[in-house]
Amino acid sequence: MIDHPEGSPDALPGTVVDSFRVESPVTTAERAWKLVGDTDFMSRSAGNGAVVKLDVSREPDGFMMLKGVMAAPIGMRIPFEETWTSWVHQRFFRQVRDLTSPFVARSDYRAELVPVPGGVRAVVDLSLTGPGWAAIVRRGLSLSTMHRRWEAVLQRLGDDVADEEGAAPRVLGDEAQAAVRRWRDGADGALVARLESHYRCGRHSDLARMRAFVLADRWGVPREALLETLLAGVDVGATELFWSVRCVRCYGQVAGGGVLSDLADHAECPACGVTTETDLGENVEVLFAPHPGVMRDLNVNFCTIYPAQAPAQYALLTLAPNQGVTLEAPVPPGEWRIGPGSGQPDVVVEAGGEGDPVIRWRPGDAGTALARAGNVTLDVKNDARSRSRVQLTKSGGAVPIVPASFLTTRENFRRRLGHQVLAPDLRVGVRSVALLFTDLSGSTAMYEELGDARAFAVVREHFVILRAAAAANNGTVVKTIGDAVMAAFFDAHAAVAAACQMQTQFSAWAITLDMENAPSLKVGVHVGSALVVHSDAAGLDYFGGTVNLAARAQGAAAAGEVVLTDAIAQQERVVALLSELGVVPEPFHTPLKGLGNVRLWRLKGAL
Repeated sequence: MIDHPEGSPDALPGTVVDSFRVESPVTTAERAWKLVGDTDFMSRSAGNGAVVKLDVSREPDGFMMLKGVMAAPIGMRIPFEETWTSWVHQRFFRQVRDLTSPFVARSDYRAELVPVPGGVRAVVDLSLTGPGWAAIVRRGLSLSTMHRRWEAVLQRLGDDVADEEGAAPRVLGDEAQAAVRRWRDGADGALVARLESHYRCGRHSDLARMRAFVLADRWGVPREALLETLLAGVDVGATELFWSVRCVRCYGQVAGGGVLSDLADHAECPACGVTTETDLGENVEVLFAPHPGVMRDLNVNFCTIYPAQAPAQYALLTLAPNQGVTLEAPVPPGEWRIGPGSGQPDVVVEAGGEGDPVIRWRPGDAGTALARAGNVTLDVKNDARSRSRVQLTKSGGAVPIVPASFLTTRENFRRRLGHQVLAPDLRVGVRSVALLFTDLSGSTAMYEELGDARAFAVVREHFVILRAAAAANNGTVVKTIGDAVMAAFFDAHAAVAAACQMQTQFSAWAITLDMENAPSLKVGVHVGSALVVHSDAAGLDYFGGTVNLAARAQGAAAAGEVVLTDAIAQQERVVALLSELGVVPEPFHTPLKGLGNVRLWRLKGAL
């Protein structure tokens, strides 16, 4: 094993080091990294104490230090500082803590994936440093227990059957089993069974932050089906949903809450020095966890920051002043950022088929660079007077998330979780939402022909058709305004599909009314940014220029038409959809109040 190529903190004077090493059987890098990079799970397996307090503080030299308190035997509390944290994805992970304890002054955990024929071996070294007189205590009470338990955990990597979860099976109590039975009755039974198994064998860190799309991809099941199953679990007390506000730089959670009204209009990441506006589409993620009635104490942490908790960070390197490291890191194609955070600039790196095989960083570096994707050499040197923690981060994050706007534009969310509204005085953004407006043409003549009662019933029936079409395309009706409808969709493709379906189904239904002056439908669609606001009538509502333009596009439609704005008509997926439906978008110009002469697109053809 290479001796600490990532650099090391200064040795503690006047102390004695006691250590051990464990090795796994030959396995895959993915399985080994998932285990040794999850030090929360490793700490639980060893019987270590939980982290009962954690803060981030700026040191005099500007370094952001993680400080906390660990639970210890017989009610003791041990303060610690996270002195050194470094890792490279599927290569090594090192975590050093300095503790205020009479027995242990420092713990040093280092795991490395060593290539061997047929795969890798996970090699874990742990050393505890402290005064010489306490060596027998360290060896007898701490090291021997961890050695034995970690050896058992690593040996499981040699099992022929992939040990997907990793935790020892847990027993679900009567209350939990009753909730699962209710869940199974109202949802996809096979998916509920898969989630029940996850509840029994999943690691705490996985269960406390269940990402619907990540689990679906891991299990090979449809993403939206698993999302619907998790939502159904909320109804019966088997799961709970919460909203996580992510830092736009490191993608770690910086705020959140169990209901939308818990959110603020901005969030700050102290480590990155970034304050960002809360955006339901960009940086608010939907997460799930077992309901507290099913499983308790999931939010108890046994570690601070570790690779399994930060999947977007492929490398994190702690550097002392005037310290540099050179090592290899896997860098898949795409855009990356490397930098120290704390308000300092990043270098944006585009990794592809061509470029430099080396990614370099020095304090103050900014701008862009090209790198050759694959095994890249990181050449990182801190020639400043202060310590630094440099991160190589995948732009946009490295795992598929469920954006809040994906959920809040779905009919099932409105039906199941209509109480989830923003605080009355809160305005948060959504960078992209597709909005659809409809209106009945000829409604005045219809009221004259049918009378108020019958005409009102017709209006109500047409709402049913429009709601069904929105829901069928993963959208939701936000509100009705007289005989008009406003609906929201996560993307433009779904909104246009719903508009076409509404028009065709409404036209077929209107014929059955056998009226002399049958009404017709006018539809307008636009996509863009909006403010998401609280509304007593609608719950979650939208406000801003995108709303106005969508409404005016509908106003420009003739009876029986769908009108699209420029922003939506020329999107690649929309063009493909219209071609598939045999619908041709025809451009026309019309004056819109406050916007001048605007180009819109009228759909002609199969509609």
